[in-house]
Amino acid sequence: MIEQLPIKGYLYVINYAEGEESLCRLEMKILLNQSFEDKWILSDIEINPSRSVFIKERLTIYYQADSFESLHEMVLKQPMSFETFKLLFMRFKDQSLEYKERLKRLYAIGSLIGGEADMYEPKQLLGLTELNGKWYFGTLEPNCNEWVKHENKPHSYSFSLSVRVSRSVANLAVGHQFDKKIIDPCCGAGTVVLEVLTVGGNIIGNELNPKVAWKAEENLKHYGYENVIQIGDIQEIKTHYDTAIIDLPYGHFNPISPEIQQMIIENARRIADELIIVTQVKMDEQLKAAGFEVIEQCEAVKGKFVRYITMCR
Repeated sequence: MIEQLPIKGYLYVINYAEGEESLCRLEMKILLNQSFEDKWILSDIEINPSRSVFIKERLTIYYQADSFESLHEMVLKQPMSFETFKLLFMRFKDQSLEYKERLKRLYAIGSLIGGEADMYEPKQLLGLTELNGKWYFGTLEPNCNEWVKHENKPHSYSFSLSVRVSRSVANLAVGHQFDKKIIDPCCGAGTVVLEVLTVGGNIIGNELNPKVAWKAEENLKHYGYENVIQIGDIQEIKTHYDTAIIDLPYGHFNPISPEIQQMIIENARRIADELIIVTQVKMDEQLKAAGFEVIEQCEAVKGKFVRYITMCR
């Protein structure tokens, strides 16, 4: 049991695909209020690791010490107990312990844990590691990668945002404010709307084309969400929102004129205090002309294709 043990913080293991580092760093800044150097973050902020595509796993730290001997003494005096468990050594860059020494440390700690060790189907994963001379031990929760199932939506478009980028944009929009009123005023098949709902956000999707709006409704229904899609022109939206999210149509995939692009941006300024906009070129001047101030900007790169994610207010 661990109820009597105070949590001393969280260790997040970070991972990102090629071309996603910039987006990952901005998301971690929003969610954990930190940057990182070696793909890990120590934080007092609790985030479900499955919320982000960039968090590989999370160690909830119950014991930490300046030496392994001190950590061992702590566990000896106040051990954990589980029905079944598996203890893993978390590897990081620049760790110097040899394989046999890591096994020795795992055995020393594992022998103090109440319950039965189970290497195949444990009810609790535990993690032990050393970082910059300090030792950490606690419960380990991997990312369950629930977002992967959204790759197979009933309806999608080749030019839509990927699920990974959509999930990250959703986290940028929601942050820690789950009651924030969010709108995707040009939501298409609802890729971003679905991800905002999945991370616990409060969002409305708006779509001009009734046939496309129906596809968005079907996608939400497929994953068990109530319909939050409305049909209409962005210029006719009357309700005011905290944040708007726009994947701005651009280029040969879905061409629209610069005038229509500017109209969409200006209406986003009219209906929302903040904007997260995804574009295929930098549009800082157009955003400024509409009355927005650029706060943060990052890139998501796939091959030669670049998307710019810009946070404005």
